[in-house]
Amino acid sequence: MNTLKNITKLEWIMFAVVFAFSGYGLYLAKTDLAAFTIFTEEDGLVENLTSLFLLAASMVCIYRVVEFRKAKKPALWIFTAVMMAILFFFAAGEEISWGQRIFGIQSSEFFLEHNKQAETNLHNLVVGTTSINKLIFSQLLFVVLLVYFLLMGWLVKKVAFIRNLELKFNVPLPRIQHTVGMLLVAGLIALINLAKQAELLEMSFAFIFFMIFVNPSKIEEKA
Repeated sequence: MNTLKNITKLEWIMFAVVFAFSGYGLYLAKTDLAAFTIFTEEDGLVENLTSLFLLAASMVCIYRVVEFRKAKKPALWIFTAVMMAILFFFAAGEEISWGQRIFGIQSSEFFLEHNKQAETNLHNLVVGTTSINKLIFSQLLFVVLLVYFLLMGWLVKKVAFIRNLELKFNVPLPRIQHTVGMLLVAGLIALINLAKQAELLEMSFAFIFFMIFVNPSKIEEKA
């Protein structure tokens, strides 16, 4: 059974950290906007933690690749783990503009012209009048995450086609504590109602995806 008894000690610690940061962000947003701006600034603590845990999630996927190869798991399981590792490594790099500000690297002419923050990353590109960040990393990603957290567990149990795909590809799916935790922290962050609240939400997603990859819903629990 996928119940609260499945929550590990690491998850309790991680959830405590996520809610502490989100609560602190809410407190600053209501009492000290200058401090909140510093808290969520580029290359600040929140952004660096986001990048760190996206990278950690990628490392967990690489570990799974090694595990699956040793256990001679299906090739599609290995493929999924490799793709997830690449995806989260890319997200970690994008979050800190691939270390551009850390190492003092100047953006190329292309990024100076087409990136709305003049940074070396793809998610802030503007194509014509279309913001890639708004179209793909906000609107589309919101729909994908909504389906992933709220519907995938049910679909895997109730729809044979979806279950068969899951058994073939072994995409890490959230346990109930991950979904509940994400909904609660998203609700808390929504109370901030400032543009930079997105930085806290991204950090929360990074933490929770790390937890999902470490302790995913088991295949037999999806039956």
